[in-house]
Amino acid sequence: MKLKHLLFAALVFVSGMASAQQMGPIPVNKNVRQGKLSNGLTYYILHNEWPEKVANFYIAQRVGAIQEEESQRGLAHFLEHMAFNGSEHFPDSTLLEFTRSLGVEFGSDLNAFTSIEETVYRVCNVPVQRQSALDSCLLIMKDWSNGLTLADKEIDKERGVIHQEWQLNQNATMRILERSLPKMYPNCKYGLRLPIGLMSVVDHFKYQALRDYYHKWYRPDNQCIIVVGDVDVDKIEAQIKKLWANVPAPGADAAQVVPVPVPDNDKAIYIFEKDKEMQHSSVGIYMKHEAFPKEMKSDQYYYIDAYLKEIMAMMLNQRFQEMAIKADCPFINAYGYDGKFILSSTKDAFTLGATPKEGKELEAFKAIYREAQRVRQFGFTPGEFDRMKAEYLSKLEALYQNRNKVKNDQYGDELRDHFLKNEPIPSKEDEYAIMKQFIEMPMLNVQLVNEYVKQLISDNDSNFIANIYVQEKAGANYPTEDKMAKAISEVRAEKLEPYVDNTKQEPLVDETKLPKAGKIVKETENKKLGYKELTLSNGARVILKKTNFKENEVRFSAVAKGGSGSYGKADYDNLKLFNSIIGISGLGNFSNQELQKALYGKQASISLSLGNYFQTVSGHAVPKDVETMLQLLYLNFTKVAKDQQSYDAVMVQLEQALKNKDLSPESVFSDSISLTLNADKERNAPLSMKTLKGVNYDRILQIWKERFTNPSQYVYTFVGNFDEATLRPLIEKYIGCFPKGKTENWKEVPNYRTGKVSNKFTNKSETPKAIGFEFWHKEMPYTVENAILADAAGQILSMQYLKDIREDQGAAYSVSASGALIFRGNKSYAVMQAYCPMDPNKAELAVKLLNDGIKANSIKVDADKLQKVKDFMLKQADIDAKGNGHWMGVLDTYTWYGIDTESTCKATIQALTPEKVANFIKTLMSAGNQVEVVMTPAK
Repeated sequence: MKLKHLLFAALVFVSGMASAQQMGPIPVNKNVRQGKLSNGLTYYILHNEWPEKVANFYIAQRVGAIQEEESQRGLAHFLEHMAFNGSEHFPDSTLLEFTRSLGVEFGSDLNAFTSIEETVYRVCNVPVQRQSALDSCLLIMKDWSNGLTLADKEIDKERGVIHQEWQLNQNATMRILERSLPKMYPNCKYGLRLPIGLMSVVDHFKYQALRDYYHKWYRPDNQCIIVVGDVDVDKIEAQIKKLWANVPAPGADAAQVVPVPVPDNDKAIYIFEKDKEMQHSSVGIYMKHEAFPKEMKSDQYYYIDAYLKEIMAMMLNQRFQEMAIKADCPFINAYGYDGKFILSSTKDAFTLGATPKEGKELEAFKAIYREAQRVRQFGFTPGEFDRMKAEYLSKLEALYQNRNKVKNDQYGDELRDHFLKNEPIPSKEDEYAIMKQFIEMPMLNVQLVNEYVKQLISDNDSNFIANIYVQEKAGANYPTEDKMAKAISEVRAEKLEPYVDNTKQEPLVDETKLPKAGKIVKETENKKLGYKELTLSNGARVILKKTNFKENEVRFSAVAKGGSGSYGKADYDNLKLFNSIIGISGLGNFSNQELQKALYGKQASISLSLGNYFQTVSGHAVPKDVETMLQLLYLNFTKVAKDQQSYDAVMVQLEQALKNKDLSPESVFSDSISLTLNADKERNAPLSMKTLKGVNYDRILQIWKERFTNPSQYVYTFVGNFDEATLRPLIEKYIGCFPKGKTENWKEVPNYRTGKVSNKFTNKSETPKAIGFEFWHKEMPYTVENAILADAAGQILSMQYLKDIREDQGAAYSVSASGALIFRGNKSYAVMQAYCPMDPNKAELAVKLLNDGIKANSIKVDADKLQKVKDFMLKQADIDAKGNGHWMGVLDTYTWYGIDTESTCKATIQALTPEKVANFIKTLMSAGNQVEVVMTPAK
């Protein structure tokens, strides 16, 4: 039965309304300029001014790995790479250099992806001041569309890069997936079309094979140009028509993109796989059904369908969370949802998954299916539905409040999905009105959900697929496919009981027991940075910066000196897990689980963190829920409660994660960096099984009392769209009520290791891995200029390494560098780091180039590279200045160190010279502090 018919049947059953059949179409955003040229090219253009003065360009193509024949596996993805290596108007690698001249950085703003069914390229955050820049970006789209040169030498250079990408992503999960997909998709191309392809094809295909694939599939009738941003829509449309005017329409015999069906399976399919490097087991269950028809996604039925499925998933996942904290639960975490069947757009599935406790794979397998069967037989409760309905509506309202500040990225993704998948593109006003109307309909109730879920959760073998993946090890008793089938049969035969919904019905804070509110006794204003500072009667300082960057956001922090630096070796283990354990503890009279239920329908959160020098409370809320956020703040300062059940569950989860973490080469390397880089190895040692043995929950709670129960010493900062008249009495009520306390300071802790430190080691893994890490540091005064020099130097090195190591030598798929000026207590340090996953056969060369690159730039910095970096930094500074998170950082630095990082930022960037950057790198290296960590494969 088609899914729409299932939904309609459920609607009629519950409502008895024949008129339910007429829901109507979803209106299209009238501000989107849509068009289609005679050659088949589609285009969408949308004027949007958030952020201002920039625009995004995309070309979306209905072409992916599924179009490949067996001998072409990997060509779709290879072709995506080649789009950056030579085209009609941008030969060789000049595209990267040109876009950098626009202030567009490769990776973050200039990139692409290839999936099973689509390939999408983007050039984002392009400054719009020059029309010629916008025309050039459309020219890039035109070249990607039908102007790639695909030169022999560039193809050969890219083979090694692709090989390194494959090697980088080869791990236990990927190896198991590659073996499982053909079984999950028997007699279907979806099982044999991961985009990375086969290295035998990548290494040896003939040049003409790639060109033939390109010309066969990259055609205007398969393509869509999308432009979103602060642009003149008429000019953009005219330029698109001009550039593609002479591109011919495909012939009548042109190959067509057609949906690939996924066959049904009458009998259940059970899949068991193992791998030596599997860090934890996983189980999965898929109950396949027809996907919502693509051609019907413009009907309002589609929104009802999506809403009901989301509510189902939210309710089921809440149950799984409750189960996971119980000592006898066989899994650490579990989830359920209805959506795409793994890779395929032509088949959906109700999907269940879990991470079992060690040795409990079959029990976890049964547990998640049992709970799904409980839902199928008895449905969800009215209380569960009401909570999730309130949560859904709260999130919907938060999005609606921000409807005038939607970023280009989001609109770009929506328009892309409209072209590729026929996803709706209504205006934010229409979307909100339709969804709110649906949510409030009496017939969209828990009874309807329970009727619909019976159609999605299966109780038989038809279209049923399940898997269990485990670590391969000697002497293991594996859960075979026969045992899996037996386990499912046993669950189906069980007599189940309905779920009991336990909730706590009381307010977060008993306001009758709140201490007496304080008063605002002093007020000053900083006009330069645009904020007010309030002093309360208990001595607490409160900073208020009202913005309109997001209509639905208020960010918050409370910061005080102190931190973990004053604690010694006896508490190192407790300090490592402090943030995690406090995060799962109860508050007031609520356990962690009870608190989560109580907060459904509220968009507010608070979290505590303990660093070496500061203790911090961070939070966010939508404007209407600011009081809830402050109630959570009050409880975090006064009533963190022991939640032994949640603690035990987290410790089991950590134990399982840490027991096998050294099976991952990347994890081994990361731990090696921590142990090599830091002077105090014990304080900064990575988490291990030994850590868990040294943790004491009662001691963590004692540390919380010592660090967080002196709230008046904190500086409280609010940034966002708050109503000041409403906020001020809440500040007096929830912050001013705290007693006066003493101001603390921090204790210096050992920093990085000095001198030249090298850690070169080998590591054995199923897929040989090599990674290099270089780190330079020097104590340096914190100035705005030094901070900007460090950032610029890191970007220049990234450009240098990308050319030398990836493009010229094919020794790595990715390589990056970054620089920063950071505070450590009263001191500040300039740091520079480079990270490079390498071709094991070229590891020595790659490490040499990492060191050669920084040495060369300490002597001379290329003026053209620096200009491109400056253009990017200036553009980014304008974008950052419209973000609440950015201003939280600016105000934090100004509060604690008296340094204004904002006012002179752009002038300092403009004043950068090649000589200044080179001298900065030279000064940094003059300290002689370099830490090097290199991992290569064991023989």
